[in-house]
Amino acid sequence: MDDRSELLSLLDASRAEGARAAEVMHQRFDRFLTTGMRVRAARVEEEVWTLRLWLDGGRVGVATGPLRKPLVSQAMAAAHQAPRSEWAGPADRFAPITGPLGIDDRRYGSVEDEDRNEMLGLAERSLNQGQVMLRRLRYEEVRERRSWLSTRDVELSAAATTYTMEADASLGSLELGHRIASRHFSNVASLPFGVELRRRIEDLSRPASLPGGPLPLVLEPRAIAAFLRSLAPAFAAPAVVAGNLLTGTLGRALSATVLHVTDDGGLASGLHTWPFDERGVPPIAVPLLKEGVPNSLFHDPESARAAGLRPTGHVRGGQLRASNLIVRPGSRTRNVILTELRNYLLVDALPPIDLVTGRVVGRVRLGVIAAGERVGTVTMGLDTSVAGLLRAVSEVASDQERCDEVDAPTLVLQGVGLGE
Repeated sequence: MDDRSELLSLLDASRAEGARAAEVMHQRFDRFLTTGMRVRAARVEEEVWTLRLWLDGGRVGVATGPLRKPLVSQAMAAAHQAPRSEWAGPADRFAPITGPLGIDDRRYGSVEDEDRNEMLGLAERSLNQGQVMLRRLRYEEVRERRSWLSTRDVELSAAATTYTMEADASLGSLELGHRIASRHFSNVASLPFGVELRRRIEDLSRPASLPGGPLPLVLEPRAIAAFLRSLAPAFAAPAVVAGNLLTGTLGRALSATVLHVTDDGGLASGLHTWPFDERGVPPIAVPLLKEGVPNSLFHDPESARAAGLRPTGHVRGGQLRASNLIVRPGSRTRNVILTELRNYLLVDALPPIDLVTGRVVGRVRLGVIAAGERVGTVTMGLDTSVAGLLRAVSEVASDQERCDEVDAPTLVLQGVGLGE
């Protein structure tokens, strides 16, 4: 740890000012960003220091910034204004995660502009076909080095790479975006980024009539990944205590029994995998939905102490967040399921979730599939609850697709009501 002396100086200064305990994290970012069709940007180096200290009575102060010098005074001022808490304090010592996690791409230093231009050019050519027009293309690669030290003699360090590509494209009045991210350049460079976005736009631009009779809804991996990404913050223990859609429902069925969702912060090559979180806690797998029943939550050190549990290692960006969500696959492939259905409605994206009330309300674009062929798209209204939607899941496909931080299969839903 080449910055150990700087970390120690912050801990010593905190104690000298009267803090009974402290922890500090230093993040260094080597960032490359380009927003055009060709590489035009240079690398930028950034750093962020985060100091968290405690006074007697469990009053905590947090300060974050690019410079070390003002952090102690800022954190002390915040702590003097903070309420007392019997649960506050640094995280306990935990056995570190050992073994490779595949989060620091070995190829990072050898990726050349020629490689990036080839990838960007392929995305551009794939999108600018027919009447589809590329509006925006953004590519970013980041290598983060993280050092962590606390007054409980916990010392940690790790590094990770992340590659992200985003695009917006349009056809007539319809404009859609798409994003892919991975720990490895080869994954982002090889995915059919532009082809998939162009296909979605072309499919959704053709209007159709809704056939008569009830039809099952089919959620593609991208749609269920976005839905679970939006739902995951509800599983943070402080949010449940404050009051949200899960309050008072733990241990009771939220979804159909075929649905099992786990968050695994130690998943090899997972998009948000780290050997430790921002509180110095190694992550553990958290079964959010077990056969449809929510019975586990994300915990920081404070909420874990209050509940008599171990913190789960999910503090990111100062909040409890999901790391890598995994939906347990079913027993039949997507192709077998859809061939058997023949007539169904394909959901491009679900409306936003109100995490307090649990309502899911909004307009939904639906691809109309008749006799196995896509005939066009209709837009309808959806007004239901998270429970109502998830209890309608009748089958989970065996195929898994990694959509950023979510490993998601295709889902089939029966009996969901739609309106005009």
